[in-house]
Amino acid sequence: MSEFDHPNVTPYGYTLDAETLPDFITTTEFDSFTANKFKNDVRIAANIPSASEAIRNYCGWHISPNLVCGVNYRIWDLRDAFVGSDLLVQLPATYVTGITKIIVDAVLNSSTGEYEGEELTDYDLSTNGTLRIYDVGARDKKCRIFIKYTAGFPNDKIAAIKELTADRVTHAVANPYGVNSEAAGGVSISYSGTWAGNTSATALANDAREVLDAYKVGGVF
Repeated sequence: MSEFDHPNVTPYGYTLDAETLPDFITTTEFDSFTANKFKNDVRIAANIPSASEAIRNYCGWHISPNLVCGVNYRIWDLRDAFVGSDLLVQLPATYVTGITKIIVDAVLNSSTGEYEGEELTDYDLSTNGTLRIYDVGARDKKCRIFIKYTAGFPNDKIAAIKELTADRVTHAVANPYGVNSEAAGGVSISYSGTWAGNTSATALANDAREVLDAYKVGGVF
């Protein structure tokens, strides 16, 4: 078994202790955000998951909830991150709440699905995911280092994410599917091919991206 065979590997290059990720909002929360304007519209439940996924993909990590994560690197890939014998690692999250385990010369036990090797305990961690591991020393370039950590905002700390999710879903259901223009009396509306005319819940406007940049992992484009 390799790290890529792990059943809970994410598109963001790390594993989670959860097989599925919850959507950022429920249909009940959506109704609250929109004052029940779209209540019982069957498209709401269909669009919430895709809007949640689009936001996570833009930010490059799961964002919420707070979960146990696991990431492993080859020492060779981190060769430019050494400061003397210390190793600097930017974990793939912007809200890291703790380190559970750091194992160097890590080997994945195919029976247990756990990494085994030499455990390191001397490190400093910043909430933004910057990890400094002291005295890693010289290692074979093929050796792996495995880091188990907790990351993710609790549900009550993602109000902006919830609002953006509701906004994306509203945009998807407010514009009729497949309609390029509408007319009522002397008023007509045309939907362009730009973002404003895109009825997909996954289309992120520039102002939404500006809000999400605060949650975005460095290096994600």
